[in-house]
Amino acid sequence: MKKTIYKCVLPLLICILLTGCWDRTEINDIAFVVSSAIDKKKDQYRVAMQIPLVGQLGGQTGGGGGTAGSKTWYVDSASGTTIREANNKLQTSLSRTINTSHRRTVIIGEDMARDGVAPVFDILTRNPQNRLTALILVSRGEARDILNTDVQLEQFPAEMIRELAIIATSRPVFLSRFMSDLVEIGSDPYAPVISASKTKPGGKGKSNLKIDGLAIFKKDRLMDIFKDEHMTAALMLLNQARQPEFIVDLPNQMGQASIQLQKSNASFHAAEKNGKLSMTIEIRAKGIIMENQSTYETRENDQYYIIQKALNRTIRKDVISTVHRLQKLKADPAGFQDRTIRSTATTKNLLKKEWEEVYKDMEVHVVPIVTIEQGGVLYKTISH
Repeated sequence: MKKTIYKCVLPLLICILLTGCWDRTEINDIAFVVSSAIDKKKDQYRVAMQIPLVGQLGGQTGGGGGTAGSKTWYVDSASGTTIREANNKLQTSLSRTINTSHRRTVIIGEDMARDGVAPVFDILTRNPQNRLTALILVSRGEARDILNTDVQLEQFPAEMIRELAIIATSRPVFLSRFMSDLVEIGSDPYAPVISASKTKPGGKGKSNLKIDGLAIFKKDRLMDIFKDEHMTAALMLLNQARQPEFIVDLPNQMGQASIQLQKSNASFHAAEKNGKLSMTIEIRAKGIIMENQSTYETRENDQYYIIQKALNRTIRKDVISTVHRLQKLKADPAGFQDRTIRSTATTKNLLKKEWEEVYKDMEVHVVPIVTIEQGGVLYKTISH
């Protein structure tokens, strides 16, 4: 009988000793940050955070402005002599505990990026709550303004920023990838550039976000922002271009053609010639004629190849111009140094030299091997 009582009482005593959920944190007490923006003005860092308003999300059918003037998100910011101090000040103005484990994007203001992003990564890598799978972008102007943009297609700006960052390159630039390029010898970081703009539906228009450049870094400092053909060529060098398009001026002033490339790939071969580095860049891709505003007929083989040769010339010119621009900046996002170190066609004497001197004098040879596979059903332009 006593044994039976002990068997019943013992589990009850153990239950009393269990702590249960004494240290739980209610979800209503947490402010989940979905995006952060970091700016720098003189010696002050300003941190802004975007927090979804969960209570407003249920009734939304799209659009960041919400219904009846209510937003689905909240942005607040604070400044300090360090990023950590700014974070602490921001926490004092919030009734909920800041949690960054769900942060999707980190936006760095242009001025902050030009001054150096090392302080950003120092704080991001020390706190285990921060996700290194968040996407990094550089903003034109102040990063805080990006978080305050009333986007039209998503419920809050952070979601649109994330989608734009994903489609900007073939492989998204995560914090971990940027940090790897930052600390390793052989290549420099890069990131997509985001800006706010006005939509043009006619009439007054509304605000929107767009990717309109590629930020080129030398170590942790922003050196330049590439746009248009230089941005496209740089992404091809990085094997990050997502179906790039070229508007090609055709010979004899016969008009233009727009050609989209599929699955482009750049390969590199480093060699030494007369004590200097010679870099051969081979670009292979297949193209599709998307628009033909010329008198050339894509059905005729000789005219078809004329368009193809013009495309290869355009790619070669743009890539060479982009590499020369990178050499002037002394920035190496394509990893030319790493490829030179790994090459068996270079001597130890070349590798002993200062890389900046070798890079400055590097000879560039671009060999585009791009074939046009499709000219469309309509082989002849209607207007001619």
